[in-house]
Amino acid sequence: MPLQLQRLLPSRRTKNRVWLIFSDSLKLPFYADDVLKLGLKANLDISDKLFENIKNRSLYYLLYNYSLNQVALSPKIQQTLLPKLRQKLYFYQKKYKLTGDFQILVDEIIDKLSSLNLLDEASFSEYLLRKNKKRSQQYLSRLFSFYHLTSPQNTPEGDIQNIKDILLKKKYLSLNLSDNTVKNKLITSLFRKGFAYNDIKTVIDELSKNK
Repeated sequence: MPLQLQRLLPSRRTKNRVWLIFSDSLKLPFYADDVLKLGLKANLDISDKLFENIKNRSLYYLLYNYSLNQVALSPKIQQTLLPKLRQKLYFYQKKYKLTGDFQILVDEIIDKLSSLNLLDEASFSEYLLRKNKKRSQQYLSRLFSFYHLTSPQNTPEGDIQNIKDILLKKKYLSLNLSDNTVKNKLITSLFRKGFAYNDIKTVIDELSKNK
Protein backbone atom coordinates (compact mmCIF):
# COMPACT_ATOMS: atom_id res chain seq x y z
CA MET A 1 0.00 0.00 0.00
CA PRO A 2 1.53 3.38 -1.02
CA LEU A 3 2.25 6.09 1.51
CA GLN A 4 -0.66 8.50 1.78
CA LEU A 5 -0.96 12.06 3.05
CA GLN A 6 -4.03 11.78 5.26
CA ARG A 7 -4.42 15.26 6.73
CA LEU A 8 -3.04 18.80 6.70
CA LEU A 9 -3.37 20.65 10.00
CA PRO A 10 -2.59 24.38 10.38
CA SER A 11 -0.26 25.01 13.31
CA ARG A 12 -1.86 26.76 16.27
CA ARG A 13 1.43 28.21 17.49
CA THR A 14 3.49 29.04 14.41
CA LYS A 15 2.33 31.29 11.59
CA ASN A 16 2.51 29.85 8.05
CA ARG A 17 3.20 26.34 9.36
CA VAL A 18 1.18 23.27 8.43
CA TRP A 19 1.50 19.79 9.85
CA LEU A 20 1.48 16.96 7.32
CA ILE A 21 0.00 13.75 8.74
CA PHE A 22 0.91 10.58 6.83
CA SER A 23 -0.59 7.10 6.85
CA ASP A 24 2.51 5.65 8.57
CA SER A 25 1.93 8.06 11.52
CA LEU A 26 4.72 10.40 10.41
CA LYS A 27 4.01 14.03 11.25
CA LEU A 28 6.08 16.71 9.49
CA PRO A 29 6.15 20.51 9.90
CA PHE A 30 5.80 22.24 6.53
CA TYR A 31 5.82 25.75 5.10
CA ALA A 32 2.28 26.71 4.06
CA ASP A 33 3.34 28.16 0.68
CA ASP A 34 5.06 24.89 -0.22
CA VAL A 35 1.78 23.03 0.24
CA LEU A 36 0.38 24.94 -2.73
CA LYS A 37 3.58 24.61 -4.77
CA LEU A 38 3.56 20.82 -4.43
CA GLY A 39 -0.21 20.49 -4.78
CA LEU A 40 -0.54 18.64 -1.49
CA LYS A 41 -4.00 17.70 -0.23
CA ALA A 42 -5.69 15.22 2.08
CA ASN A 43 -5.79 11.55 0.98
CA LEU A 44 -3.09 12.10 -1.65
CA ASP A 45 -0.94 9.09 -2.56
CA ILE A 46 2.72 10.00 -2.13
CA SER A 47 5.31 8.64 -4.56
CA ASP A 48 8.91 8.07 -3.48
CA LYS A 49 10.05 11.06 -5.54
CA LEU A 50 7.43 13.35 -4.02
CA PHE A 51 8.25 12.14 -0.52
CA GLU A 52 11.93 13.00 -1.02
CA ASN A 53 10.88 16.47 -2.13
CA ILE A 54 8.65 16.82 0.94
CA LYS A 55 11.47 15.79 3.28
CA ASN A 56 13.88 18.25 1.68
CA ARG A 57 11.44 21.14 1.86
CA SER A 58 10.44 20.37 5.45
CA LEU A 59 14.06 20.25 6.65
CA TYR A 60 14.99 23.36 4.67
CA TYR A 61 12.04 25.22 6.22
CA LEU A 62 13.05 24.19 9.75
CA LEU A 63 16.76 24.90 9.28
CA TYR A 64 16.26 28.25 7.57
CA ASN A 65 13.99 29.51 10.33
CA TYR A 66 16.44 28.23 12.92
CA SER A 67 19.28 30.10 11.20
CA LEU A 68 17.28 33.35 11.12
CA ASN A 69 16.65 33.03 14.85
CA GLN A 70 20.34 32.45 15.47
CA VAL A 71 21.32 35.54 13.47
CA ALA A 72 18.71 37.56 15.37
CA LEU A 73 20.24 36.49 18.70
CA SER A 74 23.75 37.65 17.76
CA PRO A 75 25.80 38.35 14.61
CA LYS A 76 27.10 35.24 12.89
CA ILE A 77 29.64 34.28 10.25
CA GLN A 78 29.80 31.03 8.31
CA GLN A 79 32.34 29.56 10.71
CA THR A 80 30.04 29.98 13.72
CA LEU A 81 26.71 29.11 12.09
CA LEU A 82 27.78 26.09 10.05
CA PRO A 83 28.37 23.69 12.99
CA LYS A 84 25.11 24.81 14.60
CA LEU A 85 23.17 24.03 11.41
CA ARG A 86 24.80 20.63 11.04
CA GLN A 87 23.97 19.77 14.63
CA LYS A 88 20.39 20.96 14.18
CA LEU A 89 20.01 18.93 10.98
CA TYR A 90 21.03 15.80 12.89
CA PHE A 91 18.52 16.70 15.61
CA TYR A 92 15.64 17.17 13.14
CA GLN A 93 16.43 14.00 11.24
CA LYS A 94 16.42 12.04 14.47
CA LYS A 95 13.29 13.75 15.81
CA TYR A 96 11.22 13.17 12.66
CA LYS A 97 12.94 9.89 11.70
CA LEU A 98 14.03 11.15 8.28
CA THR A 99 16.70 9.06 6.58
CA GLY A 100 18.93 10.36 3.83
CA ASP A 101 21.80 12.78 3.18
CA PHE A 102 20.61 16.38 3.48
CA GLN A 103 23.93 18.18 4.00
CA ILE A 104 23.39 20.13 0.78
CA LEU A 105 20.53 21.97 2.55
CA VAL A 106 23.01 23.41 5.04
CA ASP A 107 25.21 24.71 2.21
CA GLU A 108 22.19 26.21 0.44
CA ILE A 109 21.11 28.05 3.58
CA ILE A 110 24.62 29.41 4.21
CA ASP A 111 24.75 30.64 0.61
CA LYS A 112 21.34 32.30 0.90
CA LEU A 113 22.17 34.05 4.16
CA SER A 114 25.46 35.25 2.66
CA SER A 115 23.66 36.63 -0.39
CA LEU A 116 21.34 38.55 1.95
CA ASN A 117 24.36 39.95 3.87
CA LEU A 118 23.16 38.26 7.05
CA LEU A 119 26.57 36.67 7.66
CA ASP A 120 28.57 39.86 8.05
CA GLU A 121 32.18 39.83 9.24
CA ALA A 122 32.10 43.51 10.26
CA SER A 123 29.06 43.03 12.50
CA PHE A 124 30.55 39.86 13.97
CA SER A 125 33.84 41.66 14.68
CA GLU A 126 32.00 44.43 16.52
CA TYR A 127 30.08 41.81 18.47
CA LEU A 128 33.31 40.10 19.52
CA LEU A 129 34.77 43.40 20.70
CA ARG A 130 31.66 44.24 22.75
CA LYS A 131 31.51 40.76 24.27
CA ASN A 132 35.21 40.71 25.14
CA LYS A 133 35.81 44.37 26.01
CA LYS A 134 37.45 43.39 29.31
CA ARG A 135 39.90 41.05 27.63
CA SER A 136 43.47 41.87 26.73
CA GLN A 137 44.53 42.89 23.24
CA GLN A 138 46.64 39.74 23.06
CA TYR A 139 43.55 37.64 23.76
CA LEU A 140 41.55 39.56 21.15
CA SER A 141 44.28 39.04 18.57
CA ARG A 142 44.18 35.28 19.14
CA LEU A 143 40.38 35.29 19.04
CA PHE A 144 40.20 37.23 15.78
CA SER A 145 42.89 35.01 14.28
CA PHE A 146 40.85 31.92 15.18
CA TYR A 147 37.91 33.27 13.18
CA HIS A 148 40.20 34.44 10.34
CA LEU A 149 39.24 38.06 10.93
CA THR A 150 41.38 41.19 10.79
CA SER A 151 42.60 41.88 14.31
CA PRO A 152 41.60 45.18 15.94
CA GLN A 153 44.29 47.84 15.94
CA ASN A 154 46.44 47.62 19.05
CA THR A 155 47.51 50.64 21.07
CA PRO A 156 50.25 50.60 23.73
CA GLU A 157 47.92 52.14 26.30
CA GLY A 158 44.98 49.84 25.51
CA ASP A 159 45.65 47.02 27.97
CA ILE A 160 46.87 49.40 30.69
CA GLN A 161 43.57 51.28 30.55
CA ASN A 162 41.55 48.05 30.47
CA ILE A 163 43.30 46.79 33.60
CA LYS A 164 42.68 50.12 35.34
CA ASP A 165 39.00 50.01 34.42
CA ILE A 166 38.71 46.55 35.96
CA LEU A 167 40.56 47.39 39.19
CA LEU A 168 38.67 50.67 39.69
CA LYS A 169 35.38 48.82 39.97
CA LYS A 170 33.66 48.97 43.32
CA LYS A 171 34.47 45.38 44.36
CA TYR A 172 38.21 46.04 43.99
CA LEU A 173 38.43 49.49 45.59
CA SER A 174 38.50 48.18 49.15
CA LEU A 175 41.33 45.73 48.49
CA ASN A 176 44.75 46.34 50.01
CA LEU A 177 46.98 46.32 46.95
CA SER A 178 50.09 46.48 49.15
CA ASP A 179 49.27 43.02 50.52
CA ASN A 180 51.31 40.49 48.54
CA THR A 181 48.62 37.80 48.84
CA VAL A 182 45.96 40.13 47.45
CA LYS A 183 48.34 41.38 44.76
CA ASN A 184 49.26 37.86 43.63
CA LYS A 185 45.61 36.79 43.41
CA LEU A 186 44.83 39.82 41.24
CA ILE A 187 47.83 39.20 39.03
CA THR A 188 46.80 35.56 38.54
CA SER A 189 43.20 36.52 37.75
CA LEU A 190 44.18 39.20 35.23
CA PHE A 191 46.87 37.03 33.69
CA ARG A 192 44.20 34.40 32.95
CA LYS A 193 42.28 37.06 31.05
CA GLY A 194 45.26 37.39 28.73
CA PHE A 195 46.89 40.54 30.13
CA ALA A 196 50.67 40.76 30.22
CA TYR A 197 52.37 40.44 33.61
CA ASN A 198 54.31 43.70 33.25
CA ASP A 199 51.13 45.65 32.40
CA ILE A 200 49.29 44.17 35.38
CA LYS A 201 52.14 44.94 37.78
CA THR A 202 52.47 48.49 36.43
CA VAL A 203 48.80 49.26 37.09
CA ILE A 204 48.75 47.61 40.55
CA ASP A 205 51.87 49.48 41.62
CA GLU A 206 50.41 52.76 40.38
CA LEU A 207 47.07 52.25 42.12
CA SER A 208 48.67 51.12 45.38
CA LYS A 209 50.73 54.33 45.45
CA ASN A 210 47.65 56.47 44.95
CA LYS A 211 45.77 54.92 47.87
